[in-house]
Amino acid sequence: METYSYHASKAGVVHLTKRMAVTLAPEGIVVSAIAPGAFASNMNKEARDHGDEISAAIPSGRIGRPEDMAAAAVYLASDAGDYVVGSTLTVDGGVTIAR
Repeated sequence: METYSYHASKAGVVHLTKRMAVTLAPEGIVVSAIAPGAFASNMNKEARDHGDEISAAIPSGRIGRPEDMAAAAVYLASDAGDYVVGSTLTVDGGVTIAR
């Protein structure tokens, strides 16, 4: 898609996450990020308004649900994600690896 500013800003957030993680880890602050795929929202109107069509291009066969995002956030915020430092957790039903 021809969404250059979106892609550039997403890459910037991924890099910022890594740099902040390296800087803040010695202080006991864990920095990680979540990169969501197709979730129905005002930002992703295609997934919101055309979920069935979008789902056809997603290996898991569906768009994301709120509990998918919540589970990722809980994992990263919990002790289970305490050693996940500077990573971006992709929550997209397999879209990224299928391309």
